[in-house]
Amino acid sequence: MLISGLLSHIFFATIQLIESSPLPSTFPLTWSNDYKISGQKLRGFATTTNGQKLYVVYTFSSEHEKVNYEHTSIAGMTFLAKGELVTPSPSAHDYTFSMPNYLTSKGATGIVEITSWTFMEKRNSPTIFLARHRQQMKRHIEMTFPQTLIAEAQALLIGEQDLMDDELQRAYQKLGITHLFAISGLHVALMSWLFFEGLLRIGIRKEVATMALLILLPIYGVIAGGAPSVWRAVSVVELMMLLRYLKWMLSIDDALAISFAGFVLLEPGVIFQIGFQLSYLAAASLVYSSFIFTQTSNWISRSFFVTFVCQLLVYPLLLHHFYELSISSFFVNIIFVPLFSFVILPFNIVAFVLTYISLPLANLLFAGYEPLRNGLTKVIFSIQALPFQLWSPGKPSVWFCCLAMLSVLACF
Repeated sequence: MLISGLLSHIFFATIQLIESSPLPSTFPLTWSNDYKISGQKLRGFATTTNGQKLYVVYTFSSEHEKVNYEHTSIAGMTFLAKGELVTPSPSAHDYTFSMPNYLTSKGATGIVEITSWTFMEKRNSPTIFLARHRQQMKRHIEMTFPQTLIAEAQALLIGEQDLMDDELQRAYQKLGITHLFAISGLHVALMSWLFFEGLLRIGIRKEVATMALLILLPIYGVIAGGAPSVWRAVSVVELMMLLRYLKWMLSIDDALAISFAGFVLLEPGVIFQIGFQLSYLAAASLVYSSFIFTQTSNWISRSFFVTFVCQLLVYPLLLHHFYELSISSFFVNIIFVPLFSFVILPFNIVAFVLTYISLPLANLLFAGYEPLRNGLTKVIFSIQALPFQLWSPGKPSVWFCCLAMLSVLACF
């Protein structure tokens, strides 16, 4: 399956993702739920009638038009557009953002700049319905949460990181805890456990609870933004639970391999995404080092070894992409992973539910939590200001990265 996935990736990456069809004078474009509004521009991915995926850039004609698009989900909307294909700008140097690589990783064949368009229709499907619901959740958070907590709530609940402050984001990078704001396997596992145990506590039979979780997990994957780390966790849990429901046995590493191969077969370009690479590497490190965790006697040592083995396997990849490594993350994660998993994430879930039930009660909760959360942010800034936290040896070669990761896997 791994070989078939890689062969499929090579075929699509060298043929389908590079050759783009010429566009007619007018053409229909149907928007996906992967788009952003920034300044005067609307940017994102849409498909043509023949299934060609394009990166679309549209410039708003007025502030009123921009506000309308900000308050409406355009996922599933089809426009009759006029525009032209443009060549992606080449990278200024080898170490900056590469637009061609980004397009390949998303399965897009080119960039089209729209000169004008007219609305045609609004399609409906389960995915589009969930995308619209996600947009409504985003707006609800912006309207009900305190200003200082909006970015955190959107990141933890729906995987939206547009409002994250650049200075704070850099502080998280220095401490190696940016992964805490990306919905990952840890979030999916926690949400699954809370939902499953909650159903059991109110008297639902185990088989019914399992089936309900099987149905709701993909829904959560769409609402959470559909990042590779989310779908990796959802697909593995779905596969394991479904086979267990059918009385079939499958080891966790086989489930992870099937998830990987299926992902690459369905969307070959995803193998270029850094989040996809880090997610599967980190999951593999945990699977193949589980014997180490069974030897630990308390949660502090277990938390340290979880961080240690993940960092040990992904450090060559981090150096390859970012040319630096956070040394302090080995120790900081021992505190921040439990804090975010069992305090900050549950608080945001409870607060979000309360904003629908009783906004005054939610505001009372925010009044006590916001000063504590702002104090934690100050602590983070103080810690990241300490010297000698980053190791910056430069970019290692691909062969050195592969050798380093293989050696770590062999040790595990």
